[in-house]
Amino acid sequence: MTQLRQSLEIAATPAALFDYVTRPLRWKEWHHSSLEVRGVQDESLVAGRRFEESVVAAGGLKRELTWLVEESHPGKRWRASAYMADGSTVRLCYEFEATAAGTQFTRTLDYTVAPVLLRLINRFFLQGKVEKESEAALQRLGARFQTS
Repeated sequence: MTQLRQSLEIAATPAALFDYVTRPLRWKEWHHSSLEVRGVQDESLVAGRRFEESVVAAGGLKRELTWLVEESHPGKRWRASAYMADGSTVRLCYEFEATAAGTQFTRTLDYTVAPVLLRLINRFFLQGKVEKESEAALQRLGARFQTS
């Protein structure tokens, strides 16, 4: 399993930030890997909700994910897991902690790549790209709240 854990202080209340980032239809506004989300409206998703997402990661790898929201505690924590047809999996966790300037937002992405060849490619080439893409997405998210 590969784990990427990144954190950033964002100028928004935990409630406002939670409401925004737990709306998968909004992900493409700050995370360029998210191409399309299907099966949900523009709403913060609660535990038990399912949806589909098309992504492109690591500089061009296109994937289709089927998501299930597993945990939703507004302003505190949100977690969802996804699977892909080849057996690969993703777990995404958002954590929110109030600060004097807004919210300390922590995004943890855990993923496993099932095909052996893709696992090797991930280890030696793709993991670093995914990490850079995730960091850039977090910076874009923070910038959205600086200007709003």
